[in-house]
Amino acid sequence: MRYIFELVRKNLIMKKIGVAIVGGGPAGLQAAITLANKGIKPILFEEHSTIGEPIQCGEGLSVHAFKDFNLPKGEKSFCVKELDTCHLMFPENKTILGDIRATMIHRDKFDQYLSKKAIDLGAEIFTATKVTNLQRKTDGVEIKAKGESNSKYFAKLVILAEGPNVQLAKTLGFQTPSPMIKAFEYKVRGEWSDKLEFHFDSKKFPFGYSWVFPREGETNVGIVTTTKDRKQRLDNFLKKKGITGRILKKIGGQIPMHGPLKKLYHNRVLLVGDTAGMVNPIFYGGIRMAMTSGRIAGNTVVDILKTETDQASFNLKIYEEKLRQFKFMKRINFQCHRFFYTRSNKFLTKLGEVFDSKYINQIEGTEILKTLGKILLRPSLLTNPIGLYWLYRGFKVARDWGF
Repeated sequence: MRYIFELVRKNLIMKKIGVAIVGGGPAGLQAAITLANKGIKPILFEEHSTIGEPIQCGEGLSVHAFKDFNLPKGEKSFCVKELDTCHLMFPENKTILGDIRATMIHRDKFDQYLSKKAIDLGAEIFTATKVTNLQRKTDGVEIKAKGESNSKYFAKLVILAEGPNVQLAKTLGFQTPSPMIKAFEYKVRGEWSDKLEFHFDSKKFPFGYSWVFPREGETNVGIVTTTKDRKQRLDNFLKKKGITGRILKKIGGQIPMHGPLKKLYHNRVLLVGDTAGMVNPIFYGGIRMAMTSGRIAGNTVVDILKTETDQASFNLKIYEEKLRQFKFMKRINFQCHRFFYTRSNKFLTKLGEVFDSKYINQIEGTEILKTLGKILLRPSLLTNPIGLYWLYRGFKVARDWGF
């Protein structure tokens, strides 16, 4: 009798759905696109009234993401400017050149582009709807949402993309992507550079950096660091750089600091995006990583629902196994982070001297021997040779997965 009552309660009070997605950022939206494109129409809940707002992003997107997700290059609705030159700036004005290529975007418009694509494919998106509780049951997950007339749902599977503020994931017993690091950014009138700039200084920007990202008629200038006086440090940076353009907007947010979590699924719930720590721990960017996790989560759910429809519990392990094949999931990225961000300015200066005005990834032939010679002339760089290896490998991954 009790089982019959439960069955009636679910059918009459709760709306039964196949897949629910919590969070309308790039990870959740890409999951929705993937599912809807394969005939499974999810419901996505976004707590903010407008997809893509508020903006909490430096607004750079790797050119690799355009190829990965068949995004239209030069799309006027969200593309601003493509940049193919990157300068990593070290103390004593030493500069390492990078072949990072990125397109500056309108992040809100980009998310809205993904949202429209998901809706056109059949996904249902509820904005201004906050999911307040997820409760696992034997055959699904109960969802309570605030903001819609029908506030209760029952889903077979949930893709959790709630961002770095992981309240729901925490209540479900998941590890949280901590510690966090905070970013603060100004959108400044005028173009104050012609390239992507990353400024590293262990005293001014502990565990982080300041950046200058030029756009059309404006520039994003920001700082990410563990210190609390971020605004003052950013103001000092603008003054030193001579950036005097009018501040058009102030942007801030928190970012997972140590990269992807170890456990990304459990009992009908998959974590994607910032909720899963899908951030490169070197540049602290993660749009491409987030979308990749969303796509793999979507494909995993599609395969499960088509082959295991009568199972009381689903095997989600394949989601994690597929993600682990990517270089951005490797521990060496965190090892690079830990080594690099604990070096002194003296070390960073010597590193800059070795590679000053050179593209690290393009050093070949006799240039390798010359570079090794420069390193040997600076013994302090050799006190931790394995750290240099981590640095080399980690920055190669960050080149492709830093945005």
